[in-house]
Amino acid sequence: MNGRKVGTVTRLVTVSAAVAAVLGVVVVWGPLEGADSAAQAGTQAAPAVAAAPVSSVSAERQTALLASEDERLLTIVGSVRPGSAPYVHEFDGTQTLVLTAGGLAYGLADLIELGAAEVQPDGAVLLTEHVFVAPGARLIIDAPGTALRLRSDASGFVSLVAWKADMTLTGADGQPLAVTSWSAGERGPDSTPVDGRAYVRDASGAMELRHVAVSDLGFWSGRTSGVAWTGSSSTEVTGAILDSTFRDNHYGAFASQAEELTVTGSDFSDNAVDGLSLHRSTAQTVIEDSTARGNGRHGFSADQGSESVTYTDVTAEKNAAYGVFFSGTPLSDGRSAGGTSLRSYGQVQVDGGVFRQNGKAGLRVVDGDDVTITGTRIADNRDGIVLVGTSAPTEVVGSTVSGDHRFGITVTGGAAAVTGNKVSGSETAIRVRDAAVDVVDNKVREATAHAISVVGASAGSTVEENTIGGRGPSGLDVYRVAEGVSIDLAANDVGGWTRDRDNWTYWSTFIPNHPMLLLWVLVLGVPVLLGVRARRARVTPGTKPYGDDIRREWQPPARVEVGRRTTGGRL
Repeated sequence: MNGRKVGTVTRLVTVSAAVAAVLGVVVVWGPLEGADSAAQAGTQAAPAVAAAPVSSVSAERQTALLASEDERLLTIVGSVRPGSAPYVHEFDGTQTLVLTAGGLAYGLADLIELGAAEVQPDGAVLLTEHVFVAPGARLIIDAPGTALRLRSDASGFVSLVAWKADMTLTGADGQPLAVTSWSAGERGPDSTPVDGRAYVRDASGAMELRHVAVSDLGFWSGRTSGVAWTGSSSTEVTGAILDSTFRDNHYGAFASQAEELTVTGSDFSDNAVDGLSLHRSTAQTVIEDSTARGNGRHGFSADQGSESVTYTDVTAEKNAAYGVFFSGTPLSDGRSAGGTSLRSYGQVQVDGGVFRQNGKAGLRVVDGDDVTITGTRIADNRDGIVLVGTSAPTEVVGSTVSGDHRFGITVTGGAAAVTGNKVSGSETAIRVRDAAVDVVDNKVREATAHAISVVGASAGSTVEENTIGGRGPSGLDVYRVAEGVSIDLAANDVGGWTRDRDNWTYWSTFIPNHPMLLLWVLVLGVPVLLGVRARRARVTPGTKPYGDDIRREWQPPARVEVGRRTTGGRL
């Protein structure tokens, strides 16, 4: 390979490397503009079991255990002996104490007397057999300062289940009742749910936890996830949580088809999936003065037909996905054999509260209607408040969003009103995309790309009486709306905005906002470079064949006459 070819190849490699480096920037920055692409389709977070990696072997094992538990409980329900004394039911080699309805409520002393529990040398009480509270019966464990341990190890686990019955677990202020799994081999709580783990559940009854510390319970599904309230289409479950803690469970607490569940002054932290999960048609839930921190997916979640949820002065921080997640997406997107509802769900109210340092967003609402977010404080999440496909009346009022966010408040699809909020430090403080939104009387500071951005099919949107400050390409970005769409602009104060098209902030976001530019650089730039190189290497007609002066000098052959001495002294 000659020098010219080597140089050409070198330049091609250099250009390719440069293009690859620029494309690398797209990989890093590209999601900025299209961050809600999945959200526009109404998609929601991954299933709960995906919050932590689970091997196929582990999944199959836990699924089999769940099926066995369901079969055991349904067999007991079908064979309850009304009017009899408590008895032991045996199923597949395991024993369950059945507490039948008989007047007075059962207590912890009854479980010990009936052989399902025993007192340990340290004063704790170990539940050694399954306990089933039959329809109409009541179990009240009122034991302040006591540790109630549920056997749970490689040989099996026990559960505490009430079925169309009432169950109450109670400690006292400063002396909680501690409920946990217990492995004799580990001399402590069961640390792995792979082989099943002890749990507490009330099905279609009423369960209350007051001053209870719950830890290391549950596996696999919602109904066996730790502490669960589960109803049915015919009979809802209800209950309350007061001044209690839920830590290191599968879910902190789980509710399905529950009604009028109240949660006050409680903490849900470091659970594998969600802190508190409201699932499938759970309605009229009130959550006050409670915290969800460090959970494997969401802090507080509500989905699958759940509605009428009120969050008052809650704190959600350092959760892997969202601080609060609500999905009002219809249970079916078309007619179904089961007649599943096609309507959207909503009636979500968030009053006050703090949402910070969550992995995806402080608060996210998908396809909800009648959503009100008032006086919240959002800080240092990836995004602040995210609304997708919400319906009127939906409003974000008087909230404060601060810290390093991609979007402070973003509305994609649907309709909303964003009024009287304070947003600082975000790349784009308030973004409207393909939605009809009234953006009125907001104060924006220190934005680094756009203060207010309206893009796409956002007919019906208004941007009025906002005060904006920051530095970037544009304070009011209303130039990327769909053809024929006009935005009402009035009385916005843009005096605090510095338009900057030369600094690094602009250029670092320019390529993600114009991804096709890279393709054109590749398509047009490389051929042009090669053409310039070829033109420089072309030989002009009449040019001598060698560029080297030494090789261009031609010496005629010397004449040698035979018989005459040459100058060198030889013939």
